[in-house]
Amino acid sequence: MMATGHLPKISIITVTYQAGERLATTIKSVMSQTYRNKEYVIVDGGSTDETLAIIGRYRRMIDEVISEPDKGIYDAMNKGLSLVSPDSDYVIFMNAGDVFYNHVVLDAILPGRTGDKHLYGNIYRDGQIVSQPVQLSDFYLSTQMICHQSILFATRLHQRVLYDCRYSISADFKAVLEMRKNGDIFEKVDQAICKYEGGGVSDLQRQELFGQRLEILQQYPSLLRMYRGKTFLKRCLLFHNQLRMR
Repeated sequence: MMATGHLPKISIITVTYQAGERLATTIKSVMSQTYRNKEYVIVDGGSTDETLAIIGRYRRMIDEVISEPDKGIYDAMNKGLSLVSPDSDYVIFMNAGDVFYNHVVLDAILPGRTGDKHLYGNIYRDGQIVSQPVQLSDFYLSTQMICHQSILFATRLHQRVLYDCRYSISADFKAVLEMRKNGDIFEKVDQAICKYEGGGVSDLQRQELFGQRLEILQQYPSLLRMYRGKTFLKRCLLFHNQLRMR
């Protein structure tokens, strides 16, 4: 049983670049969290717009700030992981434009937790709560990925697995697979964690995402077999439906 009096420390990391007021929206969401034992880290990629002025506006409420060129979002996220306090128990990435579902999300999840497993919850999208899988299984991960903003990573475990910057839009997918390979546990909590807008994805981006994930799956044979099985089944169903329409 969890000791509900214990309040583990959570590090909230925001990665930003030329985000302007979108960053301000995220900062306000972080500051609105009533959970007491938290720290806030902002990693800026050397913005030249109003980003630094916005950070300055809230500087006294931000624990760590770094602003320098980086090699992309995952490089910046790795930097963020290196800046959290040694006593950090959990880390969540709420990047510029991201917001928490409400101001008591962390209070609803963290008391009594010990930082020995990763936690993930649901998302709020298009006016409704969207449930994520009850179990983060290999079968699910062979073709899908949970929303990154809905994961509270156990800090100690995450710092063993950094983001592979070779994958410009899929390094989070690879990191989760590697964590599971290490035996890390992902526990589902029945709580919406973030509001997810998820803008449109172009055909080119979709192809790049598909290509990167397929390349990553090549490194995990069991997942690759599941992916191929799902793809084969999908093609069979499509063929069957086409025959019925004739």
